[in-house]
Parts: sequence; C-alpha cells; structure tokens
Amino acid sequence: MLKFQETVKHVSGSAPISTCSETLIARRYVLQQKLGRGSFGTVYLVSDKKGKQGEELKVLKEISVGDLKPNETVEANLEAQLLSKLNHPAIVKFYSSFVERESFCIITEYCEGRDLDCKIQEYKESGKIFTENEIIEWFIQLLLGVNYMHERRILHRDLKTKNIFLKNNLLKIGDFGVSRLLMGSCDLATTFIGTPYYMSPEALKHQGYNTKSDIWSLGCILYEMCCMDHAFTGHNFLSIVLKIVEGNTPTLPDRYPSKLNTVLHSMLNKNPSLRPSAAEILKIPYIDEQLEVFKNLSTINSYFILEIPEDPQIAEEYYNDVFDSCSETSEEEEKGEEEEENMEVSQTVSKTNLQTAISMAPAVPRGSRAINNTMAETKLKHMRESAIQKLGAEVFEKVYHYLKKAREQNASEDEIQECLEKVVSRASDCFEVDQLLYFEEQLHICSTSGKKVSH
Repeated sequence: MLKFQETVKHVSGSAPISTCSETLIARRYVLQQKLGRGSFGTVYLVSDKKGKQGEELKVLKEISVGDLKPNETVEANLEAQLLSKLNHPAIVKFYSSFVERESFCIITEYCEGRDLDCKIQEYKESGKIFTENEIIEWFIQLLLGVNYMHERRILHRDLKTKNIFLKNNLLKIGDFGVSRLLMGSCDLATTFIGTPYYMSPEALKHQGYNTKSDIWSLGCILYEMCCMDHAFTGHNFLSIVLKIVEGNTPTLPDRYPSKLNTVLHSMLNKNPSLRPSAAEILKIPYIDEQLEVFKNLSTINSYFILEIPEDPQIAEEYYNDVFDSCSETSEEEEKGEEEEENMEVSQTVSKTNLQTAISMAPAVPRGSRAINNTMAETKLKHMRESAIQKLGAEVFEKVYHYLKKAREQNASEDEIQECLEKVVSRASDCFEVDQLLYFEEQLHICSTSGKKVSH
C-alpha cells in the first residue's frame, strides 16, 4: 500500500475493489486497483477527482527513492514539468508528479488496451500474426513519436514492447521520465534501465548513448512485430549480449517486402553513426509512400498537426521512467541447443565494459548519485526476489553461487548449461540469476568509478 495514502469514508453506495473505504491520494486521486509492479515500484489505476470529462482514469506510478532532500524534490518536479509539456498523440500524456516521504509519484494517461507485449503474446498464443498494414501503421506511429522526442532533445533509453501502449488501437510510447534525477546521467542509467533484448551494442559496451541507440531499440520492436519474437535471443544473458555485439543482423521472413527488411537492417547497424535518424527513416521512399496513406486516415490526422522536423541534434537531456509495463516481467528464452559461443569475444566485451565504464562515466551531483544507487539497489532487490520466487530459495542460492564462480573463471557456455541442468530442469530458468550477477558487477564498477571521480 502507498505510504502516504489518506483514508476517507464512502459517500456513495459503490464499494471500492479492495476495501470498504476509498483511498484518497494527494487529496485528488482515488485508488481503483493495482495494475502491477515494475522494476522500481508499483503501478496503480486511479480516478482523478479533478480530471476533465473522459479523462478521469489515470495511472499512478509510485517509485521508491528513499528520503529526498528539499533541493532534490525541487529538481524532480522541474524535470516533471518539462515532461508535462510533451504533447503528441504517439506519446503517453504525462500529467503531473509529486514527492511524498520515500516515494516519487508520476501521474500519466491511462491506456485501456494494455501494452504491445501483451498484444504480441496474445496473438502468438493463438497462432496469429499482425497484418503488414497493421505493422506499417504502428511502425510509422512510433517513428513519429520518437522523432518528436528526439527533435526536442529527449532520449527514451528503454524503448521496448512493454513500454508501448495501445489506446483505441493506436500506439503510444510511455514509461520515460525523470531519469536525470532518478538514475543519473552516467552509463549505469542505461545499464539498469535498458532491457537486454533491446539494448544497442554501444550501450552494452558503455560507449555512450544517443538518439541512434533509441533507433536500434525501435528496430528490435519492428522485428518483434513482424516475427512475434525477439530479434536477439539466447538461453542466458551473456549469450544475448554476444549476439547483439558480435552476431549477425536478423532478417525478416519472405512474406514482408524487401524494402522493409532494408529499413530494419539500417536500424540494426552495429555502427550507430551509420544508423538513420527517425526523420531520415520517414523520408525513405518506401516509408514516405506509406506515410501518405497514413495521413489520409481520418482517425489519425492528429499525428500530423505538427510538421515532421528536420534531423535532430544529438540529445543531451536524458529521460526515462525506468518502469516496466503492467504485463508479466519475466522474459521467455528460446529452448533447445545453442551454438558454441566464442568466449574470447565474451572476455573482450567484459574488458571493454570495465574500461569504458570507468573512463567515460561523467561526474554526477552527489544527491543524484545517491538516488541513482537507491534505484539500482531497488531493482536488484526486485530481481533477486523474482528469481527466488521462480526457483525457490535453496535452488536460487546454489545457482547464484555457481554462476558467480563460473563467470569469474570464464567457464564455457556448454559447461555452464550442463551443470545448471543438474540443478534445474532447464538452464534458461536461470536467466534472471545470470542477469542479476551482471547488474551487480556493473553497479560495483560504476560505484567504484564514481568514487574516483568525486575524489
């Protein structure tokens, strides 16, 4: 339950979902139900007593950040004011925010169609796929939203299907916010915010993050809409990282136009400087033709109230709400045999991460770094709890200590898989533990580099 909620007696005959007294938050929002828990906090559906007609239902995201000092509270709300000025039909509307005790709360638009990940899983389970027209329309909507953000020097940093929501069957980009306060602007922000399936090679190697990194993530989403699966998959965290950094670029099935496949390949170019911007993709003849058709649809004319801007400058402001969607947080990895991984590449990636994380992480204000660590530790705690719930406490401890030792000794993937399957039925069930260990290592690296910078 929210730590700052006020309880008032009912004045109407309708009973709330969970109790016989309604919960009033910040003297304005009535708690309707819990929608889920993300990596950093809890998501609620609320009713706004002061909301406009038709906009009464909103989403409240409660993020635990520890005790905030007065100056940090002001900083958080200034960031929130910037986000509230974003106004685009492909972006989830950010209404307001407030800080209460140890929680930072964000109020956003409610999208009744859940998220794109839910939609994909629903289709996948029923053996259906999206039509080419649906994919192109949705892709263009996302391009327009991303272009709008980038033109205003805002990065998302965690584009994924769980952060894209449906409202009246139109897509809206959500879950980005006050990361400059909540996670800081160092490489740790991307490491802990990003989801491995959608993270760019440069983000994984701590070589900086800019608009082209968002384009990589959008390419992964395009592939997923077409193929109903992740662009890069593996039976453990490291194998996914290796495929992203060194693997081949995935290709769309033959049922899709070759021109669309060409667009995808340009977005998934491992060299960020060679990836097109959102504005450049919108000007590609194949996409531009679809865009003209898209403009003629009366239901989505509002997407074109604003003129498509020119190429955006490299973003300097970093925003992200670091929230997962209300859908299930666990990821499904592919089953079966994996090809033998090149461990020399693995070691290279690890060394690069260590060197660049130390050399490139910028200085962050002391207050922001404290919140940064609080957020990271909160995510690690939730990740650990999730893994324990899945494996059981005893099995988790065995897997955790084995994987930690195996990674330190650079054991081969085949050896690790063989040993894990003596403890669990499927090695892929240990994915979260592997990811937990990776994040713990990155937190240690960034914390150490932060101390060096401050000295």
